[in-house]
Amino acid sequence: MKTYIRLAIVLALALVSWWFQDFLQDTPIIKPAADEHFPDYFMENFAITSMNKKGQPTYILKAQRLQHFADDDSAEIFLPIIDFKEVNGKLIITANKATILKDKNIIHLYENVNIQRTLLKSGKPLNISTHYLKVDTKNKIAETDQQAHIKSQNFELDTLGMVFKASQGILELKSKVKGIYETAQ
Repeated sequence: MKTYIRLAIVLALALVSWWFQDFLQDTPIIKPAADEHFPDYFMENFAITSMNKKGQPTYILKAQRLQHFADDDSAEIFLPIIDFKEVNGKLIITANKATILKDKNIIHLYENVNIQRTLLKSGKPLNISTHYLKVDTKNKIAETDQQAHIKSQNFELDTLGMVFKASQGILELKSKVKGIYETAQ
């Protein structure tokens, strides 16, 4: 009879040990952090120069603050200024915010987006303002599907969507174009 009692105690301890081990595996003592979108590093008041294969600057990105996020390898930029280096003029794009996703050549700009282009030969500035702009920095193409206001010395236009190919000097207006064009008198 003592053998059965001892065997029952050993079995009970084995069951309790097994249950306790299973309980500990299901509920870890230290819970892993949830996949949260938080910055892993940041920069303030910085300037980044992008170079071409010949080592010449193609554009300079300046901003008040950049935050990088490790979970999706994206970056959020506050008060960005993109200054493209052009031989025939100046091209500067500003905004309140910007994001860079996995494709590092594409910058998404938001809120009070402005493009200012001045050609050295003509001296006529071109100003474009919108709420959103997608910029391909490699090909110098800026596009939006939002409302855009375009102003130059001789004309003023409003359009819904546009593509600006800066290196080719092409401005493509998508739809609902309205404007005023003044001819030389």
